[in-house]
Amino acid sequence: MAGLVGALLLHPAMAGATGSVYVSYAADGAPSYASQRLDPSYRLLIRGENPPQDRGTASRKLARVDQAAGKLQLTPLIDHYARLHQVAPELVAAVVGVESGYNARAVSPKGALGAMQLMPATAARYGVTDAGDAAQNIDAGVRHLKDLLNAHQGNVALALAAYNAGQGAVARHRGRIPPYPETMLYVPAVLAAAARGTRP
Repeated sequence: MAGLVGALLLHPAMAGATGSVYVSYAADGAPSYASQRLDPSYRLLIRGENPPQDRGTASRKLARVDQAAGKLQLTPLIDHYARLHQVAPELVAAVVGVESGYNARAVSPKGALGAMQLMPATAARYGVTDAGDAAQNIDAGVRHLKDLLNAHQGNVALALAAYNAGQGAVARHRGRIPPYPETMLYVPAVLAAAARGTRP
């Protein structure tokens, strides 16, 4: 897995970026990378620790303010539900950061909702009545993540792959990370954020 993380960080499309990295997927699954969200299809892949100083536009500053406000709002919820359901808070925070950039009202092009980007069927399975409600969303997302960790005997990488691609996809690939571009980037991105202790 360390090799996969290294390959991700050294991808030519990312080599010049010192800030955040966003990814968008074409209909055939081919990823496109950018250092900023070019349109709504781009999702945060890697949060940079040192954003480029020469691109400090008003929109970037506003985005950072919004993200900081989101982190402040979600901090107690992430800690509470992670500890309640006995999942590492750093892992939950990493999932929230990669999934939504700490935006409790995020909606993906595929229809995933809220801070932990729950698909409607998943939200319903865990009794969520308002996926945009941060407390409900994080509670359900952490329970879902714990169920996936239990289903994969504590294997965090496989649980994350199932969180991203679905349990069926991991099963179809015989208990391995499915070779989908998004999933192969998602898993090491979350693991790297969790290993850094990325917390809101």
